[in-house]
Amino acid sequence: MTFKQAVVARLASDPDIARYTGGSIRFSRRLTNTTAISLQIIADQRPQTFKGFDLRQTTIQVDFWSDDETMAEQLRDRGIAALIPAAEVDGIKFQRAMIAGSRSGGEIEQSGQSQRHRGELFRESVDIIFTHNAN
Repeated sequence: MTFKQAVVARLASDPDIARYTGGSIRFSRRLTNTTAISLQIIADQRPQTFKGFDLRQTTIQVDFWSDDETMAEQLRDRGIAALIPAAEVDGIKFQRAMIAGSRSGGEIEQSGQSQRHRGELFRESVDIIFTHNAN
């Protein structure tokens, strides 16, 4: 299992997140017009010594999307609860994570429909710093 797969597994293991997103949890992809979670690595330090890699820190931007503002906020809170505690997933050990920043805002859905028929998607965005042992 890779680091990315482990992060997705942590989110998908929350029953409310799984139910609300229907499994739409992806790295570097935003699915339009749906309740979903998209993730993107924004920093990935790989410190090492002569003996090999040390614990590394990876910062991920986690975006919680919904056409309902309250749902986006609830997903954000559930996502934080799922990702912040220390955990182990298939041999990948996560120390307690830290939140580096948080933002919110809407975005017009870009489905190709005319402007007057486009809905708004609400986004809650959280930058989380993970310290982990994945290579």
